[in-house]
Amino acid sequence: MSQLGLHEDETHEFKEIWTARALEDLAAFANHRGGTLWVGVNDEGNAVGFALDDAEYQKIANQIVDVLGLRPSMHWETVEGHPVLLVTVAPAGMPVSCRGRYLTRVGSTNRDMSPEQWSRRALAQTGQTWDRLLSDRRIADVDEELVQRFVRLARPRLPQASEEDDVERILQNLELAQDGRLTNAAVLLFTSKPQRLFPLAQARVGRFRGSQILDSHDFAGSLWEQVDGVMDRFRSLLDVRFEVRSQEASLEGIQRQEIWEYPLDALREALLNALSHRDYTVTADVQIRVYDDQLSIWSPGELPQDLEPEQLYQPRHPSVLRNPLVAQVFYYAGFIERWGSGTTRILELCAGQGLPQPRFEEYSGGVNVTFYQDAYTPTQLQKRGFNERQIQAVLYVKEQGRITASEYQELTGASRSTLRRDLDALVQENILIREGKTGRGTFYRINASNAP
Repeated sequence: MSQLGLHEDETHEFKEIWTARALEDLAAFANHRGGTLWVGVNDEGNAVGFALDDAEYQKIANQIVDVLGLRPSMHWETVEGHPVLLVTVAPAGMPVSCRGRYLTRVGSTNRDMSPEQWSRRALAQTGQTWDRLLSDRRIADVDEELVQRFVRLARPRLPQASEEDDVERILQNLELAQDGRLTNAAVLLFTSKPQRLFPLAQARVGRFRGSQILDSHDFAGSLWEQVDGVMDRFRSLLDVRFEVRSQEASLEGIQRQEIWEYPLDALREALLNALSHRDYTVTADVQIRVYDDQLSIWSPGELPQDLEPEQLYQPRHPSVLRNPLVAQVFYYAGFIERWGSGTTRILELCAGQGLPQPRFEEYSGGVNVTFYQDAYTPTQLQKRGFNERQIQAVLYVKEQGRITASEYQELTGASRSTLRRDLDALVQENILIREGKTGRGTFYRINASNAP
């Protein structure tokens, strides 16, 4: 561990001395999330000291202002007896140029901003959003059946809307059209082939086993059609079991409930988040990977600057809409709720089915949510070669919290030598953990370290 307890990353950079290259780091910070330059610290994060007089200090400050147009925060700290200069810049509104280059931070390195990144930053400064921009598509390009479908779905929240209303009037009321032209949001939602204008405005579902791709399907069309297509694909790829529950002593009271590998409502919520919050200026599609033991949904575009992945686990977190018109239409249709409740619902649905907590993270310039299977279902345990006695015992531990050797014997009818072999195998395979005193005080519980 370095003396600072830090390492170089997207918001920290170390320099032993001040050089002109330091300006590139500050520009990259300003074009990303802001950051701090530590001058007088080596690459390992250990202080070596940095000294300069007041005139040199002022010269550095003026250089940052003159070349970058930034007003940094600068102060000294003493680390292990060495003076260290900290130069901090905040995220800039407009893209910051350093000698003609527009840089941004990617991990611990500086990279040139792509034209799409530059455009996004400039657009954000105007207060506009991409989905509000007018396209070259016109009302005649609208698929009226998609509009009528929306009106039917939206009736509980827009009771005044009618399928008999003029299409242009409906779109104008939703701020999706102006002077006969469609916004980008309207193209995505209400034209049958938005990919003619936005080729990668689609979702891709791949089935994987390890690094091997077993198959891949692209889902294009309007956003409504993409949701329908991907959800149908989930139903064809995922396992389902049925639970019969009796609510009363009659045939009518017997209900059969579908239990999917992952709650379909949680997957749908994550998919809707990906489609409505993705960055459509990024040349990538929504990518969904289905593995034997997990499923991930990746959408292009990092989280807004005021939102961190850790906040998505909190019941209350800021709701920042990248595409507010798309989100508004999905809300009126009853597909999503407002106030950032989507991730909370995903967590609750997975917890309600006894699944591990999904993981939210920023990854490769986008946002990724990963769903994990319960490693202790009969199907998963059978795949690992455990016998019926062992599976029965693991299910017992899931319900009761623990099991002793005598309880195992009573539950399964196994002999002493057999139960020892069974339990030893479960411990060796990291399914169970042996605890307590040797002998009658010994018990076994689920190995929580198997959770992702």
